[in-house]
Amino acid sequence: MENEPIEQNIKPKKKRKILKIAYFVVLHLLSAFAFFMIITALAVKFKWTNTSGGVDINNRYFSELANEYGSEQKKSQQELDDEENLLLQKIGLLARFKPVDAVKITNAYIDTKDLFIAQRMFDAAALLLKDNAEFTSQLEDLKAVKDRKSVFEFSNYEVWQTFCNAVRKDKKAIDSAARIAGVESRMIVMCLVGEQVRMFNASRERFKQYVYPFSSVILPRNRGYGVTSILEHTALRIEKQLLDKNSKFYPGDYFYKCLNTTDAAPGLVVDSIQAHQHKTIQRLIMGGDHFYSYLYTAFLIRQLQSHWQREGFDLSYRPEIVGTLFNLGFDKSKPKKNPEVGGSSFVVGDKTYTFGGLCYEFYYSGEMLKDFPITSTPFPPVGELERKNATHLLKVKKAIERADSLARVSALNDTLSEAIQ
Repeated sequence: MENEPIEQNIKPKKKRKILKIAYFVVLHLLSAFAFFMIITALAVKFKWTNTSGGVDINNRYFSELANEYGSEQKKSQQELDDEENLLLQKIGLLARFKPVDAVKITNAYIDTKDLFIAQRMFDAAALLLKDNAEFTSQLEDLKAVKDRKSVFEFSNYEVWQTFCNAVRKDKKAIDSAARIAGVESRMIVMCLVGEQVRMFNASRERFKQYVYPFSSVILPRNRGYGVTSILEHTALRIEKQLLDKNSKFYPGDYFYKCLNTTDAAPGLVVDSIQAHQHKTIQRLIMGGDHFYSYLYTAFLIRQLQSHWQREGFDLSYRPEIVGTLFNLGFDKSKPKKNPEVGGSSFVVGDKTYTFGGLCYEFYYSGEMLKDFPITSTPFPPVGELERKNATHLLKVKKAIERADSLARVSALNDTLSEAIQ
């Protein structure tokens, strides 16, 4: 019992000691924090924390590049053409080392159509490759190529642009035929190119002689009808095979509904040629309106595709075979794995072409690509065609019904006239 007061005295002392230690710890922490804040404020005031500025290692290159810019407006068209030529070569070189960046520059040039933006982008990429000896060596060797001719020789003639302008005037008719028949417009134009260009086949002088005077595509003579030169028996067979379900070329029920068989131009017939009495031929020779030339061309191509599809082959990405068969006719259509490319041979300028070969060259040449693009689906499915062309189908149906009604009335009148007599 005597020890209890001693133990009670010890506990308060221990508590006071702990509180004293805690007080001094907190006091020192606060003092340290205050000291840190004072030092920080002084450092900011007297700029003790500022780091000295550095000069970029590429500073000299930046200056050299900047000196190259700024005179764009003073350059002639020839100089601009040379720079574009050189830039494209540079992008091609960059693609070998950094294809990702080459694609970015190419896309920027396509989107902005600004040569100088693309040049600056290339220079920035080249700057970061300056330590690549192989890249810099090949870059220094690049020079603007003086040969500005295309590898596709037919497009190098000045008159080719005259012809292209004439074809563009028919764009609405071509696109309409392509939409209705479900054939890529470029395939139709491809066949037009083959037929039109081979008419200028005697020499370069004759090529100029024929093309320069014309502002529209030409109606050929002594070969076929329409601007795509479809033979009479071919045109009639195209129509027949739109109806004949037993034909190996039959494309489907939809297609005959697209053709207004009542449409004709008898007023154009000013001769005694028997073929010109056919409504079919009258449609093909309508002056100034080439829609039916393009529509029958599209029907023929679609029928060829149907034939080949039945045998397990596809002409979607074989423009050279489509062109060959268009030129040679239905009887030469023999679906197989490795078909031959060819057709009529002719000379344009100094080069000999086959019809199918020229079709192939034009199709992939990039000529008139904006107006008549290459698509991923050269032959759209029939269901899609029915939806897109519902208005046209209704128009054709009404025209045929009206013609049938008029024909019945005319026949009835003839019968009554005979009875009266």
